Amino acid sequence: MTELIIRTERTDGNAVVTVGGDLDYDSHGRLDDAVDAALHDPPAGLVVDLAAVTYCDSCGLRVLLGAHRRATEAGATFLLRGARGQPARALKLTGLDQVFG
Repeated sequence: MTELIIRTERTDGNAVVTVGGDLDYDSHGRLDDAVDAALHDPPAGLVVDLAAVTYCDSCGLRVLLGAHRRATEAGATFLLRGARGQPARALKLTGLDQVFG
């Protein structure tokens, strides 16, 4: 298990949440909290970068889907980027790759 690392920054009016490690049952709450904080002062867009995520289970997918919903409700665009390996396969198998575009 790889510890989840989260970094949030504001760039060009967007909130960029960069995630690394395992996004799973034990860690998904931390990403959920980071998304809430990023949307507290609604940005133009919310970008979640999964390039350094090594594993994502159903709890992680649920958080990503919730982030998409909350960003849309806040009037922000949502972009999921950088998913590869197992997280990309999980998104494809569940059809969420089509939801996130």
